[in-house]
Amino acid sequence: MGVDDGRQTAGEEEVPAVAVFGGSGFIGTYLVMSLLQMGYQVNLLVNRTSPDLISPRGRIRTFAGSIEDAAALEACCAGCSAVFHLVGLIAETRTKTFRKTVVEGMAKAVAAAHTAGVSKIVYLSALGASAEAVSRYYQTKYQAEQQVRNSGLDYTIFRPSIVYGRHDKFINRLARMIRLTPIVPVIGDGRYKLQPVYVEELAAVMASSARAAFTSRQIYEIGGPQQLTYLELLDIIKGIMKVKRGTLHLPVRLVRWGAGLTERFLKPAPLTVDQITMLLAGSTCDQTISERAFGVRFSPLEMQLQKYMGKRDGGREAV
Repeated sequence: MGVDDGRQTAGEEEVPAVAVFGGSGFIGTYLVMSLLQMGYQVNLLVNRTSPDLISPRGRIRTFAGSIEDAAALEACCAGCSAVFHLVGLIAETRTKTFRKTVVEGMAKAVAAAHTAGVSKIVYLSALGASAEAVSRYYQTKYQAEQQVRNSGLDYTIFRPSIVYGRHDKFINRLARMIRLTPIVPVIGDGRYKLQPVYVEELAAVMASSARAAFTSRQIYEIGGPQQLTYLELLDIIKGIMKVKRGTLHLPVRLVRWGAGLTERFLKPAPLTVDQITMLLAGSTCDQTISERAFGVRFSPLEMQLQKYMGKRDGGREAV
């Protein structure tokens, strides 16, 4: 089942192996690169429909399957000391639901880890996950967390705010909207706060948790150093792109109604009621706790955006 892209030859020192579920997605791609840089053999679960964003350099074995495929999960975990679980979805489709993918998927991941003798699970949850969460997305993330905590395995759980980078689907969509429209729509007053964290920095701390003893049975809330309102976030992007755009504030009730109507006929919908609820609730934390724990300093949003968004042609490089 596995395809070995970096097999050891006689006389080579054996390297530690870890499994990654969801490693071909946006955050997963950067996590795999961080793990390779740390010297790990990476067993990567790859859905046949997932884009291949990872170069076949280094020690990577790929295993075809999905989070619903118990045999593929067990094969991917074989010989690994830890499994990184990043599989999730932000909007439900006709075949994939939060319960099926997030909750039931975690149950399968835990079972596979036990069968394969994996000692630790590192789970990518979300800032806002709790038993009293405001959205189904957060509720099911919390339920998955509880399965990890009750699994009998060692664990580390990460709860990031908005994660951004060259291929993200949030900041880049905002940049595209700013570039294409003379007036930028804003839901409500736009004063709800977000705390964007750069994907490479999140991936680095996640990768380090596989063998850092201090991360045992810990939950880390991760955010960048700035708590920005949605309006401030738009202003930063417009400033980097060097464009001026007005804003149109849309009534929350009207946007919710439109999103709910769209969801009845289109899955995944471009904007869901659940996503609106999460956006309005905000997503912030005290990031200094994680910074002290890992000995890092997360970057301001504008500093990283300047590196890859580009200034040529009105910021077109970002989109």
